[in-house]
Amino acid sequence: MLNNPKGYGEGEDYFIPSQNADPEIRLRLMDKYGVDIQALSQTTPQLMGLNSREADELCRISNDDNYALCKAYPDRFVNICILSLLDMKTAMTELDRSINELDCRGVTIATNQQGKGIDSEEYFPFYEKMVQQDLPVFLHPLNWQSYPLVKMKEGWNMMHVFGWPFDTTQAVWRLIFGGIIDRFPALKVVTHHLGGMLPFFSRRAETNFNRFLSDKLPRHITEYWGNFYGDTALDGTAGAFMCGYEFFGPDRMLFGSDYPFGMDTGEDFIRENLNCIKNMSIPPEAREKILGENSRKLLKIAN
Repeated sequence: MLNNPKGYGEGEDYFIPSQNADPEIRLRLMDKYGVDIQALSQTTPQLMGLNSREADELCRISNDDNYALCKAYPDRFVNICILSLLDMKTAMTELDRSINELDCRGVTIATNQQGKGIDSEEYFPFYEKMVQQDLPVFLHPLNWQSYPLVKMKEGWNMMHVFGWPFDTTQAVWRLIFGGIIDRFPALKVVTHHLGGMLPFFSRRAETNFNRFLSDKLPRHITEYWGNFYGDTALDGTAGAFMCGYEFFGPDRMLFGSDYPFGMDTGEDFIRENLNCIKNMSIPPEAREKILGENSRKLLKIAN
């Protein structure tokens, strides 16, 4: 029997409003804010505390539920499946099922696999399959407990605010320096929260590469940035949006809301992230790309 995911529920770290289960409420909210199509993705913290068998089962259930909603409303939803890589044999079986049976448009994985880096050699078959199918990998950050000062309870939710963006950043760093991008140069990776720390510290990364790490990669580090995309799930911060835009550019920035998390049963994040995009000092055609065109292309959504 599947255990309840750690930390989810009323009064827990991760509270999801009951309205999230009602597609009509979701659709009305989409209509209110002019969202034509929603990509249904899952968050990896739901896998915390589960063993490989439990994590695989939860992924299967979640992928099936997502697909059922997409099938019921084919013009409004597309399916982003989720995988646990703790057991690669099972993961590859679920990946094949997601592609062949569930109209998978992308796959979410955690930025670490119970502390193991996502550049580990055992994960090569996953990346190879994703490239073969031209599907993007979605990175969702996860808790890491080696630094107790940022734990949820003792650190006043610092893990959510600062720890998760760091874990996204380390995952990107390992994909580059661990050789994944060189081995799979066509790999497309979507980073949650607009790239974590990378846009803000991109020149710091580049100067450290130039001084200390230039012999570690066959190309300059800036040539790897093009494999990465950033969603706009920043909870609404105008300056941060422009920082992300300077890094990702108009073609690799995607509207994302982090719904149903956030205040007002998730509506706050939709409203504020949209407002920030609409108020960015960028050309109208760039704004249209961020709000939909880039996602349509990446996820192969018919116009």
